[in-house]
Amino acid sequence: MKMRKAILVPLLILIVVVSGCLFKPPAEVRFSVDRTVVTPDGTLHVIVFVNNTGKVGLTGATLVLGDDSFQILQEPKFPDVLPVGHSAQLVWILKAPAIPGYYNLKLSLELTDELKRTWTGFYGQFRVFVSRGAAPSDEIGLGISGPETLHGGETSTITVTIKNKLEAPIDLLDIRLDLLDGMKVMSADALPEGINENGKITLRYTVKAPYAYRKGYISAMLRYRIGGSEKSVIESVPLEVTWTPWNADSGTLRDAYELKYHWITDGYLVDGYWSERYNSTPSFNRAELRNLALRIIGNASSEPAAARAIYDWMMRTYSFGDTTSTLEPEKILLQDRLSYAEGQILITAMLRSIDIPARVITLYNGTDCTQRPVTEFYTADGWYVVDIEHGFIGSLEEYLASPYFPRLYQIITENGYRMVAQSPTELSGHEHVDVTGDFIANLEDRLISVVSGRLKPELRSKLMMLVNNLNENERLYALFILSSAPSDDELNRVVEKYSVGKMEQSIKAMYEFYRDMEWSDDFTRYWKIFAGDVG
Repeated sequence: MKMRKAILVPLLILIVVVSGCLFKPPAEVRFSVDRTVVTPDGTLHVIVFVNNTGKVGLTGATLVLGDDSFQILQEPKFPDVLPVGHSAQLVWILKAPAIPGYYNLKLSLELTDELKRTWTGFYGQFRVFVSRGAAPSDEIGLGISGPETLHGGETSTITVTIKNKLEAPIDLLDIRLDLLDGMKVMSADALPEGINENGKITLRYTVKAPYAYRKGYISAMLRYRIGGSEKSVIESVPLEVTWTPWNADSGTLRDAYELKYHWITDGYLVDGYWSERYNSTPSFNRAELRNLALRIIGNASSEPAAARAIYDWMMRTYSFGDTTSTLEPEKILLQDRLSYAEGQILITAMLRSIDIPARVITLYNGTDCTQRPVTEFYTADGWYVVDIEHGFIGSLEEYLASPYFPRLYQIITENGYRMVAQSPTELSGHEHVDVTGDFIANLEDRLISVVSGRLKPELRSKLMMLVNNLNENERLYALFILSSAPSDDELNRVVEKYSVGKMEQSIKAMYEFYRDMEWSDDFTRYWKIFAGDVG
């Protein structure tokens, strides 16, 4: 009987493996490149076809380059979810090496799914010749022309030219125009069915730029057929979009910010509870502040750039403490030393004066709504945070992944506080909007996204293995620690150095020890322990 079991177990494993039940990949993946001969520092495109053949949706794809001589200039945007049975064609734009010669471009793809699992094992390899004498394709010429810069909201024309260099007609199957995030095609010429030998056609696209700063590449991808062979060609050109709301009229601002527009025009900065507590009126002279702010921001080309200029000016101009004496920005301006609350009020007023939606965010315990003030300002990419006390300015996602948010999270979830946006109209007590959900909804996924973006592509699967081995509370604690790494280099060094098992063991031990304590305002303290930088 024991001998029979010994025979049956390996046989069962063999049957499962052969049938693919254990190792069946979740997707069909095919790699291709648009050219194998390229000029030094020139661009080439890696096209990856992904067909979801698994059992759950796919949520991300990471391309890993096996040769550091190539650089990724632009990554494609993966669908929010690629459902089972659906496919996507993804295009990465690469910069070729500067030194001529033959290179082996080795590629691997890592896929993530809705269960936060990482799948590897998809590989491609191409021999690329970098040559100063590289010539364009001798089959199909594809060109893109249009403006090199656009302003937010501006409408312009992009022209795509297709030239058949062959002595035979070709069939045109499909053309796709990949634009910068937020750009929209307002109208487009129809693609004809084909082009005769040595023929040429021109397609015109009317596009509208987003109300946002963008810099990258726009691409045209053409699929065509010669006889029974289907082929494709891609071309990309750089484009920059600037957005300066302080130069826009009120109608444009309403279109750009829609429901957030009132955060520009609201007259009061904090509510009646503040006004009564500090015996001060939180209103401001928009015109006076605007003239100053415009001088400070100079030739800024976006809301974040303008906010950074104002923030840096404030850091040079004032020292900071804890005593609040006034809520009026004009009086705050004249002081040498500001409280953190006064600093947040001043920068909020200055941002509003140059037509950037801005608001003061505070903690609220049911009675007091003046604690831990920060400023938020709005862009097409979402809210940004300015936290003067902690010297932080960046996107909301970056703030959630900063060393300064975990303590806030603990106060919210364990002490019952709420995050509120000051939104007064009459200064009649508490007039604020609960925005707690903006800060804690889908927090785990948002932290994973930021930490993954800081990691080298080849280490991202290690991160996913770690978080999948932890329970819900441990996962969040781990992500708080990893996101508190003081630099990307330090984060990558530690994740690369330690095994998943070692990191898991450390996280579990640290969470168990610190879970019931009051966390530090600066979570870098726990990163140092995790990284082994303290005894």
